[in-house]
Amino acid sequence: MYSKFDYEDVLNEEVIDLSELFRSIFKNIKLIIVLCILFGVGGFFGTKLLIAPTYTASTSIYLTPQISESGSLDYNSQMANSKLVTNAVNLLTQNNIMSEVAKDVGLESASTVKNFVSVTNESDTEIITISATTTDPKLSKDIANDTVSTFIRTMQKNLNVRNIEVVDKAKLSYVPSGPNVKKNTLLAIMVGFVLGCGYAVMKFLLDNRLRTKEEAEKYLGIPVFCEIPEL
Repeated sequence: MYSKFDYEDVLNEEVIDLSELFRSIFKNIKLIIVLCILFGVGGFFGTKLLIAPTYTASTSIYLTPQISESGSLDYNSQMANSKLVTNAVNLLTQNNIMSEVAKDVGLESASTVKNFVSVTNESDTEIITISATTTDPKLSKDIANDTVSTFIRTMQKNLNVRNIEVVDKAKLSYVPSGPNVKKNTLLAIMVGFVLGCGYAVMKFLLDNRLRTKEEAEKYLGIPVFCEIPEL
């Protein structure tokens, strides 16, 4: 247990340590800035020159609710359609669908196609979006469109589901969707900042010199009678 005076001394030591720590970081601010600039430039040009651009093509399908014989949309039909949407999101990337797409677009396996495809369902809707991202804009378009057409054909043949409509077909686009140059540059700058601050902190923690009269008295426990000025 600390006494009242001991506890106050500990607090004072922590405040002094923190102030010295921030002072040490400030002393190395030039190094930190240089590291941020170097890492930022490296992140920018590394992203531009070393990472191949990717292109994304997207298409959407809509699962129309089944209308009852009376011509109205009842609760059971709505629930059944919602379940169908959930199942469709999972079925779109099944191996049988992906294998057919791989054959159509000239890829080697279903797993390769699956790595390129992402399927999302907009909340509270029956709209499903299928996106394909590759380094070839034409391949991205072909994968997205062929995934939808293969899925619709399979659902009609095997499950007799005929309420799937294509809302918007994937289009050819030569505008890259990635990589994110700004994001990578900012991340690189953050790495440079962390490394610079880490160097300053380690330098401070490993520095055991007594730099002032007060530090010498506190560490040695004896008074200092004289000091030689720094010339």
